[in-house]
Amino acid sequence: MRRSPTFAECFRFPIATPDARRDLVLGGTLLLLTFPGWILNMGHRLEVVNHVWDGEQPYFRGFAPWGPTFRRGLLAFTAIAIYLAPSCIVSGLALLTWPGVFAQCATWLSVSLFLLGIFALPGGMTTNAVERDMTYLVRPDLALRVALAGGREYVKAWLVAACAIALSFLGLLAGGIGFLYSSVWAWTVVGFAFTTALQDAPELHRSSAKAVG
Repeated sequence: MRRSPTFAECFRFPIATPDARRDLVLGGTLLLLTFPGWILNMGHRLEVVNHVWDGEQPYFRGFAPWGPTFRRGLLAFTAIAIYLAPSCIVSGLALLTWPGVFAQCATWLSVSLFLLGIFALPGGMTTNAVERDMTYLVRPDLALRVALAGGREYVKAWLVAACAIALSFLGLLAGGIGFLYSSVWAWTVVGFAFTTALQDAPELHRSSAKAVG
């Protein structure tokens, strides 16, 4: 059984090597491009996750080729939209059509669907990154199975992720611009944490993909 990384190891991962620090600085600078920069960072992060899973160093290899990195980021963005769509649809219906108690019930359902989608999303993203399996980008139910199979390690990865994201807001103290770089650091921590949390059960991912096929 692979030892789960500590909080310190996860937090150190995005700055542990010169390659990592170079990509962090470039990623933060790309966020000045707003949406395109965000998409490029998501695509890059999935590539890093793939290298970590396979144990192929160096993990950080820059953003080139830019086209494939951007396309992979767009796929990740599409997955986020799909996972959160049920919550948004229910919420919209509650606001536009359902009065009284029905609106309240719909609101609770919307919140529950949102939390469920957010919980499952890292499982789907990670599986897609390491297996190049598009199924997990459009099937939140399969991603949820992966997340639940991750057990305590998956929950620990969520704790690491929550702490990293919270700490990233300290970047706002550096004139606001620091948040661009601290957020890239945080989301790289998130990717590393979930990859290592799910790394002990690759057979789960392959069997799930075969079941769909």
